[in-house]
Amino acid sequence: MKKDSHPIPLDVNRTQDKSSIHTEFTPEERAILRDLIRGYVLNDQQDSHGDNLYQRVVTLEKGKKVRKTIVINEEVGALLDSFADQQKFNKSDLIEIAILDLIKKYK
Repeated sequence: MKKDSHPIPLDVNRTQDKSSIHTEFTPEERAILRDLIRGYVLNDQQDSHGDNLYQRVVTLEKGKKVRKTIVINEEVGALLDSFADQQKFNKSDLIEIAILDLIKKYK
């Protein structure tokens, strides 16, 4: 997606003292922004294999859950914490996807 594909004109209203600017987006501008954000999120979440992690997380089966305790290397745990926080994903969802991929690969 080109950066200039959706130029967004702002409806700028200055306050009486003209020291600050209040911007309001029109419904059309909000729609453009929403599309840009969706495109950014979806493109940003794709890994080198073309998988769309964001799409996989949001479409993950939300059936009955069971609590399992796992013990992992401290460094791996820190990487998982950091990645989940950065991507705004639930760690349980990421682990579930990883386990499903592992089983599918070695089944």
